[in-house]
Amino acid sequence: MPHGIIHLFRINAKNTGQFERTLIIADEGAYVSYLEGCTAPMRDENQLHAAVVELVALKGAQIKYSTVQNWYPGDKDGKGGIYNFVTKRGKCMENARISWTQVETGSAITWKYPSVILQGDNSIGEF
Repeated sequence: MPHGIIHLFRINAKNTGQFERTLIIADEGAYVSYLEGCTAPMRDENQLHAAVVELVALKGAQIKYSTVQNWYPGDKDGKGGIYNFVTKRGKCMENARISWTQVETGSAITWKYPSVILQGDNSIGEF
C-alpha cells in the first residue's frame, strides 16, 4: 500500500448514535486505499450506527475500501447492542476497479445495502 487513509469511528457517549458519511473520489489513474474501523462499548441501551459510503473511481482509477466493524451484539436477554444500518455505493468508470473488503461482527442487527454501478467498459466491482 503506497499511502493509505485510516479512520476509526467509535460511539463513546450513552444515548447517542453515529451517522457517518464517507465520500471518496479517485481521479483518473489514481489509487486510493482506505481502511475504517467502527466500534462501541457495551451498553444496556441500544445504539444506532447509520452510515453512507460513496465511492467513485474515474477512468483507470482503483479504490480499495476495507472496513472492520466490531459491535456489541447485546446480552443473552436481548438487552443492549448496536443497530447497524449501512448503505454502500460505488461507481466505476472505464477501466476502473472498486474492491470492498468487509468484516462486520457483533451488532444486534445489521442491514446492509451494497452495490457498484459498472458505468464504463472493463470496469470491475469486487465484494
